Amino acid sequence: MGWLFIHGSSKSDIVNRLTAAEENETRRWEPLAHSIRGNVLWAVVELTKKQEQSCECFIACYLLQSSRDSGWGYKEMTESMYPSYFSCPLKFLKMAPEASPAWRDGVREYHQRRNRKVEVGQKISLTNASIPCVIITSQKPLLGVHDGVNYRVPRRMLGDVI
Repeated sequence: MGWLFIHGSSKSDIVNRLTAAEENETRRWEPLAHSIRGNVLWAVVELTKKQEQSCECFIACYLLQSSRDSGWGYKEMTESMYPSYFSCPLKFLKMAPEASPAWRDGVREYHQRRNRKVEVGQKISLTNASIPCVIITSQKPLLGVHDGVNYRVPRRMLGDVI
C-alpha cells in the first residue's frame, strides 16, 4: 500500500485517527494497545467481521511521515506483510496470534540487542555503521572510540564482542 497524507494534519492527529475504534454495518475495528517508537506506530488491533461473526487480532505497523506540502501521513502494514521494522513492543507478540515467525524472531533479536549489557573496555563490532567497531568508553551515554575518534553508539548498532 502507498502513503496517505491528510492535508494540515499533525503527527498527533494521525496517531489519534489510527488508534480510535471504528464501527460500521459490516465490521468493528478496535485498537487494543498501541505504542509509538520514533516515527513508527505499533498497534494490536481486533477486527470483528459482523456478517461472518468472526474476530481476528493482529499487529499493525504504521510508518509516520511529514510532508512540507501536505502535513503528516502514514503507510500501514501488518505483521503478515513482514515489515522491515522491529521496534514492536515485546508484549504485543503475546497479544496477537503469530502471522510471521521470522518477523517475530527479528523483533526478539532487536530487543535483545538493545537491552544487552556492555562494559567499559569491551571491543564491539557495529552493524550498519561506517566504522567496523568501537571500544566502549562509557555506558551512559553509550560511547565508544575508534581510531582515536569518539562516537555516540546507538544500541541498535551493537554487534558481537570481539
